[in-house]
Amino acid sequence: MKLVCYSLKHLMPVQKTKFQRELYGFKDISNHGKYVYRRKGLMSSIKHKTIFFTGLLVDDANAEDVIVLLKKHKAAIHVTDLKKH
Repeated sequence: MKLVCYSLKHLMPVQKTKFQRELYGFKDISNHGKYVYRRKGLMSSIKHKTIFFTGLLVDDANAEDVIVLLKKHKAAIHVTDLKKH
């Protein structure tokens, strides 16, 4: 397991929203509510645990996908390896 912490302080609000949508997904409402779609994000397909707002607990196999997404959006990243005892 890896604990991935990130910071988005330096990003503009539009960039933060784009990142959150890509990470967690969002509800897309079209034609004044006539159509509603659930757009999946990266975390929709990954088993994870959210720690506060800016921390994610993910498996080692999926950690690299999360880190790549964070680097794409220029987030400040800190990764800690949690060993099983």
